[in-house]
Amino acid sequence: MERRDFVSSLGLTLALACTAGLAACSKGGNDNPSPTPPGGGTTPKLSLNLTSDLPNVGDFKISNGVIIIRTATGNAAASFTALSSTCTHQGCTVATFNNSSKLIECNAPCGHGSRYNTTGAVTTGPATAPLAAYTVKVDGNTLTVS
Repeated sequence: MERRDFVSSLGLTLALACTAGLAACSKGGNDNPSPTPPGGGTTPKLSLNLTSDLPNVGDFKISNGVIIIRTATGNAAASFTALSSTCTHQGCTVATFNNSSKLIECNAPCGHGSRYNTTGAVTTGPATAPLAAYTVKVDGNTLTVS
């Protein structure tokens, strides 16, 4: 193989590798990933025993991609809110529910400071998309999120 043919082949190989690399990278970097739409399937995302879990208004639990918050007294579905726990800005898991401000905070591990209210709406950016809401059902002392 002559030097000219070798350099030409090498250039073509590098161009193909760069094109493939750019195509792979273009899938990342979305500042607003779409949250998984709420369920409806037969397998619940989360089940809790209300005799021991979330006894007080303001109590919350983050598990299985869900943040569930007790927003009122009583064991009715309307006393709870269930949202996706995946931040819509960077895709990390929200850190906490601040009972004083009544906001869901995404301040760790991402550290960007987005905040959401209990309906999932963004109150403080950089996130711009809301958290997806899930269905809450209460049967006796069992709460199910789907």
